Amino acid sequence: MADHAPGSMILLNGLDDSRKAGLAMLDGMRRTLCLYTPLLRPEFYDDPDILTAIRTRVVSQPKLRLQLVLPPAREWRSACPGLLRLADRLTSALMLRTPIPGELPDRPELGQAFIIVDERVLLRFIDPRRMLGEYQPEPVDRTKELLDLFREIWNRSQPDPDLGRLGI
Repeated sequence: MADHAPGSMILLNGLDDSRKAGLAMLDGMRRTLCLYTPLLRPEFYDDPDILTAIRTRVVSQPKLRLQLVLPPAREWRSACPGLLRLADRLTSALMLRTPIPGELPDRPELGQAFIIVDERVLLRFIDPRRMLGEYQPEPVDRTKELLDLFREIWNRSQPDPDLGRLGI
């Protein structure tokens, strides 16, 4: 991830770029984080630096709200134990949900992953398996569209029953 001019899009080409962009987003977060992903890559979602940044932000700003719509926990819980522990510790700030089968809208964006911070900063993985995408540190029209989609997904999701059995 190269330095960027204000208002410019930054292309993400793999894990290193994605980690840098994710950490930059978390560093600037003031109120909310909305995340949707059809799959979790442990190298990113269970990364110690990413998890530490989340924990640090929540501890220093207790009113932060992080809403994550993830695949069913049975698909990722053994690969992402750090994320599970963090969710268990930050239950009032870090909310995890899973889409209800058959309830998601039919939208091509749902094969992608995206993170929106404070309703303005966008990180989007067009190819979430290879961590290829773009980082928009400044608001763009696409951010609002994806935020509206996220809210629709969030409202059509539920707490993951597998996480309930773990006490999360």
